Amino acid sequence: MAQEKLYRSFFGLFFTIAKDYVSDQELVIGIINEAFLKIFMNLDAFDEKKGPFEAWSKRIVQNVCIDTYRKEKSKPFVDEITDDEAQGYFSEQHHSKIFNEDILLVFDKLPETTQKVCKLFLIEGYSHKEISQMMNINEGTSRWHLMEGKKRLKDLLKDQYGTS
Repeated sequence: MAQEKLYRSFFGLFFTIAKDYVSDQELVIGIINEAFLKIFMNLDAFDEKKGPFEAWSKRIVQNVCIDTYRKEKSKPFVDEITDDEAQGYFSEQHHSKIFNEDILLVFDKLPETTQKVCKLFLIEGYSHKEISQMMNINEGTSRWHLMEGKKRLKDLLKDQYGTS
């Protein structure tokens, strides 16, 4: 009964938060349900000394949204195309694949730590905080490696493609 009351009280707020991250209503409902499950399973972890319940629960919803966004982002997009469209599509896809392979080869020319930071930040979308935790380095160090990597990548691409 108390869980149902909590669900009804916070559903609208959570719906608004999730809608900012994804547009598919079924996915929004899934996010809300997963967030409530995490909240109910971790109620003992809530500490009112650290802040209000609403802020704690909103953070859980945001984290579920981010996790869902990352999962959805990695899923391939499937759409039906006509035979005429397919010819141009596969040609563009071929060029894109070549470009992606070129980029990865350029990344391979970076020092190991700088390369890892740049790939995690630029390609996989991790934050400096997440990178610092994964690699056991300071956030400032992560930022430096990204700045250094961008500078080197720019120089390498300039040398390879003759652009600025």
